[in-house]
Amino acid sequence: MTAQRLRTSILLLFTVCLPSQGEVQVAEKSGGWRLASESSPYLRLHADNPVEWYPWGEEAFEKARRENKPLFISIGYFTCHWCHVMARESFSNPEIAQQLNDSFVAIKIDREQRPDLDAAYLQYVTLTRGRGGWPLSVWALPNGDPFVGGTYFPPDETRGQPGMKQLLARLSMAWKDDEAAIRATAAQAVETLKKLGDSAQPLKALTPAPLSEARQQYASDFDEIQGGFGMAPKFPQPARLMFLLQDGPQASADMALLTLDRMIAGGIHDLLGGGFHRYSTDFEWRVPHFEKMLYDQALIARACLYAYRRSGKVHYADTARDILDFTLAEMRDSLGGFHAALSADSPVPGATQGHMEEGAYYTWSWRQLQEAIDDATLREWVAARYGLRERGNAVSDPLDEMQGKNVLYRALDTPELARKFKVDLLTANQRSTEGDRLLRAARSKRPPVPVDDKVIAAWNGYMITTLAMAADLLDEPRYLEAGEETADFVLHNLFDEERAVLYRDWRAGVTGVPGFSEDYAAVAEGLLALYKQTGKRRWLDAAHTLVDLQLQRFWDPDHAGFFSVPVTTELWVRGKQAMDGATLAANGISLHVLLQLGDLTGQQAYRHHAWQTAAWEAAQLQDAAAAMPYSLMVWPALIELNPD
Repeated sequence: MTAQRLRTSILLLFTVCLPSQGEVQVAEKSGGWRLASESSPYLRLHADNPVEWYPWGEEAFEKARRENKPLFISIGYFTCHWCHVMARESFSNPEIAQQLNDSFVAIKIDREQRPDLDAAYLQYVTLTRGRGGWPLSVWALPNGDPFVGGTYFPPDETRGQPGMKQLLARLSMAWKDDEAAIRATAAQAVETLKKLGDSAQPLKALTPAPLSEARQQYASDFDEIQGGFGMAPKFPQPARLMFLLQDGPQASADMALLTLDRMIAGGIHDLLGGGFHRYSTDFEWRVPHFEKMLYDQALIARACLYAYRRSGKVHYADTARDILDFTLAEMRDSLGGFHAALSADSPVPGATQGHMEEGAYYTWSWRQLQEAIDDATLREWVAARYGLRERGNAVSDPLDEMQGKNVLYRALDTPELARKFKVDLLTANQRSTEGDRLLRAARSKRPPVPVDDKVIAAWNGYMITTLAMAADLLDEPRYLEAGEETADFVLHNLFDEERAVLYRDWRAGVTGVPGFSEDYAAVAEGLLALYKQTGKRRWLDAAHTLVDLQLQRFWDPDHAGFFSVPVTTELWVRGKQAMDGATLAANGISLHVLLQLGDLTGQQAYRHHAWQTAAWEAAQLQDAAAAMPYSLMVWPALIELNPD
């Protein structure tokens, strides 16, 4: 069945008549209490919902089979703003909760803990709706096969968008009236998804063509004024920046350097506290979504280190240091690992207890600025420096959620401020320092940003690699020490040596789910980076162990490359990740690791696996080489391994 026919059959499910409400069924306990003991902080947030949530697992499936109810699967993550909105509007709504509890078995999933489930259902929603995002909402058969999906739904129908109340009623009636048709739709969807998931046959030889094709694509998408690629919203895309910064042509480096310059000066960069927010809602990098993700800190800092190495300009080194120092201070677990994220939403200062808004910790009203800085002259200086206005400067926010608020961005640099206010550079620097001190003092009194304190193996692997690189390029031994402490934490707490399992996540002494291919690869890359800096054999041995386990459990013997999940996957397809996104593709990281391990051990098999993986990637992304920049970073070395 084609994707178009599949979409058509699914649309029919939205058009059946509205039913009357069914009778309330009484649970042993009410609400989402089953999530209270989960390791994921995101799941735990929903434990007090009136929705009778289940975690993903056999208990939910068995209930759905026994009562012959479809599943409602909600996928989100701790720092997702619209996930919190939907939780407030719908999952805390008694009427909607009753509909879900009566007619469905509700499952809540943390996409960061289960990237495999998220990728599978996101592919379905993107295929059938034309776009995807979070919160991800999917209705499925009791075995998990999807038949309807979408993203955020308001509680009631709004401007043509289906509301949860109406949608749940329609789907409940459709299940009662024509369950067979729904099961047929789900079967067709799964069959289509299986075909889309088929692997390409690997190429016989690698060529430089993907490099030139990627350069052309990046140049075509590049914003020559504000940097970045494409229009709003703009994402940092650090893998792309790293590729461009090590690529030969100066034009490649120039694109990355301009992008970093604009990002560093923009509101996406927390100019008071350090670190970077998730992405910019506008094309000027000024109005971000305010979550701070560990992977962004690790990868943007690494891109800045590449920029410093390429250009020699100190402000890139300073920015990398700024990011790493923020991360060490604000995102580190007391035992040595790094927490996953800081939330976009935080309590509003002075508001009713529990009321949260996106960016509340980071944004400034004019009144807040006046309260923070009494001196009118200094306040005028700070306003000019950061582009602050009485009516707010977040005018480019497409969702209009920042009405009357200011986001700090670098509107004028120090020489420009000195000229504007007719002072010397020493005075200018003193004023800026004092203004920042007062702003920080005022901000520190606000309610703190909630922390997603789970520790994710792959993201900690990213940070270990970056810390090792920073220690070398910045000549800062403290970063190497921090990297080694993190590696010790991961190996001690997330790796079960007896079972030979690396876990995906850990929180408060409890491991979550077994790790995925990206976890093994990213941690191994970090361990190899430490070995290169320290010469300590234990890091090499641990990396060797993880890579061998990854090959054993995730390697595709038919088409090469690494599956994301082991053969025991619960879903219809074993995905293979080739495209870099917000995080790095498992197969791209694996190329780096296998080549390094081959060089360090002299074992040709590792190099051969690297070449085979690249040959599969090149075939899989034959018309989209720009999607795998992290792989392209080692492409020249892979070409040299072509068979004679």
